[in-house]
Amino acid sequence: MKKPKFHPMDLVRVRTPGQHEKLGSRPPGTLIMGKTATVEIAGLINGASSADGDSMTPAYYIRLENQPPILIDEEWLEPA
Repeated sequence: MKKPKFHPMDLVRVRTPGQHEKLGSRPPGTLIMGKTATVEIAGLINGASSADGDSMTPAYYIRLENQPPILIDEEWLEPA
């Protein structure tokens, strides 16, 4: 089982995908890509099973400016 890479109160940036990158099944909205946010809650959610049979994946609730918390996968975050 993976552990979350970020912790509450960490500053993160919502990554902008590369020009030829496939967005996957749950990309964040384009209006938040490239913006800096604060991690509010870090945890694991039940996602698709991996090759080793583990179905838990790290996910976060992040806070951007005056918006409500946003649930986002770890793959879309990078250190700010």
